Amino acid sequence: VNTSRSQTVDGPTGTAYILLFEDFDNAILLLGGANQAWAPEPLHAGLQVAISECVAVMLQREVPEHVNREVANAARKCGKPVIMDVGGTDAPVDVELLPHITMIAPNETELTFISGVATSVAGRPSLSLVRQAVSSLKARFSAAGNSDVEVLVTLGGMGAVHFASAWACGSDTAHETRVGTFPLGTPDGKPKDTTGAGDCFRGSFIAALYGRGNSVAAALTWAAAAASLSVEVEGAMPSMPTEKAIEARLLATPMKQFDEVA
Repeated sequence: VNTSRSQTVDGPTGTAYILLFEDFDNAILLLGGANQAWAPEPLHAGLQVAISECVAVMLQREVPEHVNREVANAARKCGKPVIMDVGGTDAPVDVELLPHITMIAPNETELTFISGVATSVAGRPSLSLVRQAVSSLKARFSAAGNSDVEVLVTLGGMGAVHFASAWACGSDTAHETRVGTFPLGTPDGKPKDTTGAGDCFRGSFIAALYGRGNSVAAALTWAAAAASLSVEVEGAMPSMPTEKAIEARLLATPMKQFDEVA
């Protein structure tokens, strides 16, 4: 990660405490620290340059909402896609952001928080409920003047589904793209640590889609390979795989198809 454009402030840095559970899920307790200490006018010259030079802007919700609003507005003025990772809080998405978001990327639990629609049955994601939640979420975006938003939903061990901007309703599978998962290379075939897996998936997907120019299907497959590697290593940052490792997994390991049992 290139941190050359990062800034420092007086006071503690942000801290995250990771809670791991027996079912390989995790929860994160956040102390904002410096991440919450942004200036009232956050768009300094260096950030403006970064936005103008990038292929896409990814936002997350561990910074004040006014920062995301300013950055998203600047990015759209530059013609850059804006992707919102909704992790960091279970609060509703800022309504002032809705017109600027190109793609929103929750997991199934976060999708429930921001749509108001349950997405699981007996603790397992249900694709039919996920579709209902996406339909409700897209309706909120449409009401804010953004009917073209895309939705990328990660579903843990089931895989992930991308709902294109043209996706209209629960039966519109023509505008859905699904991806399964890759078998793990751990001795027992189970994850060692899922911390950061969603970040790895979303970051890899956006890098492949906008940076490499891949199709949605190819970008999803790339992201699935990357995320499978990330859960084989303990820790968040140490688990982020290299480009060569992702390519090797794609070549060596057949992907399991999307699991639609629920």
